[in-house]
Amino acid sequence: MGSLPRYATGATSWLSILNRYEHQLQFDVLFGRSIEYRNGDKATVQGTAISCSTALSSGYVMSSGSHYAEFEIIAGAPYIGVVRPMPVLDAGLFDSDCFFVGDGYESFYPRFLALRSGEWGDGNVHTCEYGCCLGRMSWTDWEDEDSEHLNLYWEGMESCGTGDAIGMLLNLDEGTLTIYKNNRRLGVMKDGLSGSYCWYATVEHATVTIRRGTPPNIDNTM
Repeated sequence: MGSLPRYATGATSWLSILNRYEHQLQFDVLFGRSIEYRNGDKATVQGTAISCSTALSSGYVMSSGSHYAEFEIIAGAPYIGVVRPMPVLDAGLFDSDCFFVGDGYESFYPRFLALRSGEWGDGNVHTCEYGCCLGRMSWTDWEDEDSEHLNLYWEGMESCGTGDAIGMLLNLDEGTLTIYKNNRRLGVMKDGLSGSYCWYATVEHATVTIRRGTPPNIDNTM
């Protein structure tokens, strides 16, 4: 119940919300030219070339409460994180790379900000990600390159790779994003999150699966 939104508004009914929570997480939108579903499974994406492409779980919007997802790294070292919902973002605009945050991708930021809606709220953390290769964190408000915060160290950070499972706990009551590695709590990677978010993964010669999960028992995270 803590993961459900507090209110059903507009065309959204409680029945539609409960139906959505019954189903498995999946990446329903792909951005970039070098990404595909593995064996047609929309929960698993793989990069097909030396080009960064992004998979978005746009059908699962998190606006309140706590939400946990686990990302199984089948190959490589993807980037995984949360980003503002942008339901009308045209995948066709990204005919090569697509990155929500990163040096050299600032030209994308105006496109993202143009889709701002009231559900984003007043917060300035529009996307925040964990880089599996080094375990570092990046985030931005998409205003300009000076507002980027890239490859930051954070307490508890660890790298990960093929065979690891990375859990992300987004707590929108506390405004925190907590990271788990193989059922072990690493720590709070970022605070100050508010408004609505979706899960995503960026891959470059990497393969990753998203699935629902339950945060490990505290006795198993020490």
